[in-house]
Order: sequence, then C-alpha cells, then structure tokens
Amino acid sequence: MSGTAVTVLTPTYNRKATLPRLYNSLLEQSSFDFQWLIVDDGSSDGTEEYIRGLQSEKFRIDYYWKSNGGKHTALNFSHPYITGEIVVIVDSDDYLLPDAIQTIASEWTMFRNCNDICGMSYFRGFADGTHLSLEAKEDFYIDDDISYRVNNPRIKGDRCEVVRTDLFRAYPFPEYAGEKFISEDILWNRLAYRYKTVYRNKVLYICEYLEGGLSASGRKLRLQSGNGMATATKTYLSSRVRLARRVKATWLFICYSKCAGKKMRYIVVQSGQPILTLFNYPFGWILYQYWKNKYLE
Repeated sequence: MSGTAVTVLTPTYNRKATLPRLYNSLLEQSSFDFQWLIVDDGSSDGTEEYIRGLQSEKFRIDYYWKSNGGKHTALNFSHPYITGEIVVIVDSDDYLLPDAIQTIASEWTMFRNCNDICGMSYFRGFADGTHLSLEAKEDFYIDDDISYRVNNPRIKGDRCEVVRTDLFRAYPFPEYAGEKFISEDILWNRLAYRYKTVYRNKVLYICEYLEGGLSASGRKLRLQSGNGMATATKTYLSSRVRLARRVKATWLFICYSKCAGKKMRYIVVQSGQPILTLFNYPFGWILYQYWKNKYLE
C-alpha cells in the first residue's frame, strides 16, 4: 500500500482489553485513506498477539514493539514508520467517531500548503455527546496555541490534535535516562511559538477519563521524571504567556527541578525568568517539599 493522507498513531502499554474498541471504530470509518500505526511500549499482556492477529483489507496496520520507556519515547520511536502526511495521536483506551478520518483528510486539504499552519485541533468528547473544551468564537478559527489556549483560563481539557508529520518529527520529545514521563504539551507549546493551528468546533475523538483527575500514581510518575517535567514546564516561562499562568509554571519548574536534584542557582538561571523565579522560589520549594513527602516518601 502506498502513502496515506493520515496516520492514526497509537502508543500503547498493556491495553489489550481496550484496543478492540479503537480497532472497531477504525473499521467503521467512512474513509480508509489512513495508516494505523501502533507502537507497543513493552506490553506484557498479549497485546502483540492481539494486534498481529488483526486483519484489515480496508486500511494499513503497522505494529512495532519497543522496550518500556514511557509514552513520549513511543511517540519518538514512531517517526520512521509514519506514512501519513499528518498525524493524529489516539490513545489505546479511546476511539474515533465514524467521520473522523474523512473530516481530517478533507479539511486538511484547505491548509496543507500554508507553511505557517502546524495542524488542526478538534474536540475530544464523551459518549454522551458532551465535549471537554470551549467552542471557538468562529469555526475554522486560526490562532497559535499560546494565544488561544494557554492564555485563556476558560479553555480547559485535552483536544484531538492533528499535526503535520514533518513537524512532529522535527520536534521530538526530550528523553532522560530513567524517566518515563513528559507532558505532551511541550510539543504543542513549542509549535505555538512558531506556527498557528486551525481550531474546529467539532467532536471527532471519544475518551472516557475523568477530566481534572490526577491519581497519586500519576503525580508520583511526574515527580520521578523531574528533568522532563521541568523541560516541559519551561515552555510556559515566556513573556508571551499571561502572568498568572507563568507564575504557576514557575512554581512547577522549581518543584520539578528540585526533584531532578538541581540547585537553586541552576534553577534560577535555567528558568530564563530569573527575577520571577527568584521571587517565587520559596513557594516552589514548599510545593516540592509537600509533594515529595506526600508522593515520594
């Protein structure tokens, strides 16, 4: 099969039980001009046997296994195997609505030759028809992610992000030895400083997690990935980011940097916002002590 318009990229780890729902949603698509690329991040639950047993004459299925390193390493690992012009990341416990691929592929044709556009952003929603974000003031609204989302406190919740493959490859997630997590917003923030996104008031992606929830294990994983989380948080430390959001990011940058064993002088200098960081250092240190005692000891 030749190159495809869209790559549905699914990083997975021990999600054999939920993958059939995603697979079935792909079988129900109104367009099959896509590649389903699964990167298995070291599963031990029979995921490989399940995927290799799948057959589809409708669309291309590519499966690759790697040793466990965290979702961001699986996303980086996918780069050589992507055949689509654009990529949509679909987690293994979520699924797409039947018109998702057709909508993405057809609407992208309007922007594929716009060098300042990095991709498109649709709603994630729930099975009951509600969605996680706030509708843009107009459909096909174009702006950068910092201006539109980061600087608007009313806009919350994940979205279904579609990104150009060339840029997805050009901005790999930083990897640090022994760390298994980094926030995906590092990618969207980095792109936002140079490119714009097309925002659509349309649900294409269904998920079933509780928005705003962060389990103790999730927090612990973040604290154990101090270098990566500090690097991701630093993308908010820019004069383009509203002050309240920047102050919050400063606290987090200090906290995660402390988790990585960094000293105060290093943290202040590396923040890129030395005065703001120095002023907020006591608050970040208190947050670090609180989370360390609660989640790491």
